[in-house]
Amino acid sequence: MKKYFILAAAALVALTACTKVDVPNTVENSKKISFQVANYVAQTKAGSLATEGFYKFNTVATQFPAIGAASLFMNNVEVDAWDNAETPAKVTSGNGIYTWAPEVDYYWPKTGYINFYSYAGSKSPTTSLSEDKKTVYFDYGTITVASNDNILVADAALRFNTNTDKYKKDNVTKGVPTIFRRQLAHVVFKVHLKTTQPASSNTTWKVRTIASETISGTAYASQLTIVKNGSLKLQNEDALAANADLNTTEQGWTAVVGSSANVDGWIAGTADTDKEVITLTTQTLTIPTTKQESQETDPAYLIAERTVMPQATANTKFVLYYEVTASHDNFATDPFLKEVRSVGVDAAKTMKDLASSIENWNKNKVITYNIIIDPVSEKVTFDPAVEDWSTPASADINVPLS
Repeated sequence: MKKYFILAAAALVALTACTKVDVPNTVENSKKISFQVANYVAQTKAGSLATEGFYKFNTVATQFPAIGAASLFMNNVEVDAWDNAETPAKVTSGNGIYTWAPEVDYYWPKTGYINFYSYAGSKSPTTSLSEDKKTVYFDYGTITVASNDNILVADAALRFNTNTDKYKKDNVTKGVPTIFRRQLAHVVFKVHLKTTQPASSNTTWKVRTIASETISGTAYASQLTIVKNGSLKLQNEDALAANADLNTTEQGWTAVVGSSANVDGWIAGTADTDKEVITLTTQTLTIPTTKQESQETDPAYLIAERTVMPQATANTKFVLYYEVTASHDNFATDPFLKEVRSVGVDAAKTMKDLASSIENWNKNKVITYNIIIDPVSEKVTFDPAVEDWSTPASADINVPLS
């Protein structure tokens, strides 16, 4: 009999590994802790964390009882996305998310309150607490930021308890409000041709950007050099008295800065090994006869949109080589002009030198550099644009939170 009991227990463990053996929408469930999850998009309706490609996150929670000392309530507990089946299962792709909750149920205490601190993404911090449990630290240490990384930290959800009128927010029974904010930036480089010279009736201008190539015995390499290694440490302090009468709230994080040379709390590495050299792509663009702009309909990306660590643009370096040809009428194979030109070679130009209006690449921003080349006058213009980093509408996931 004992042998069969062990086998049955093992089967039960296997069953619960990816399912939540629980019947939703019962009276008891209203006392279980769940989360309503969003990613932060400024001035727009927040979407699901799943729009960022993540179907789980981690939470540190501290409990402050009405009587007694504060304690650690959740220690980096994984919170998962679940469907609404009779026996809920984890959602790992697509839509169909009904709720966000730990695999093991946690219940609201009868008195006092709980503070929640959550993070998600491709990098995880080391978490620690002050002795009185009122300050929580997220320390990412020194990390390498890759082109597809995403680091998200939620505002702290402070002083929640669905059982206590003093601390209960109207919608907390739908889940602890968990609003994620991105800690990285995106950059993208595009190239376009445009001339202010009178359109010629018989001249075609062509520009070919050079990635890495040897022409007539001379080696050329078009590159952007950025800082890829940096450190980030955040803290969140609940500074109010334990018995303060207040509404529950969400609170942002403060960077623990070890140097004044930081951007959004990120401390950039200064060694050569802390840098990444990105080779620009080869693109060919044409201004046809009688036109003043290149006619390509698809964006010509020198660097497609990618993730970067927030950093000062003075810490970057940029060089672009491009080949210009000009031909009359149908003599494209025999151009009357063919030469290599450059941008940013002398004095090791930085992005701050070339586009001084943008001093930093800030978190939660997409910085687009539109590089406009005039092959006639030889002028090159950098026209940067900054916008909030938002998820494309095509990636929206329908997530009911009630």
